[in-house]
Amino acid sequence: LALDLHVIDDGPGIPDEIRDRIFYPLVSGREGGSGLGLTLAQTFVQQHQGTIECESEPGRTLFKIVIPLP
Repeated sequence: LALDLHVIDDGPGIPDEIRDRIFYPLVSGREGGSGLGLTLAQTFVQQHQGTIECESEPGRTLFKIVIPLP
């Protein structure tokens, strides 16, 4: 049994040049972004033995979060 959460965004997508590093600290695709949001999200998900993944193309970015339930 697990929580399976999908978050979809219809913005410009994640640039190819940072896609493999988006969960690293201080990596941001937004001007003025701190680059901490996805790092923190990944940390919280992993603290609950879960996973977070991302698929992105222009016009559609999908984050998949799976957290096992007790």
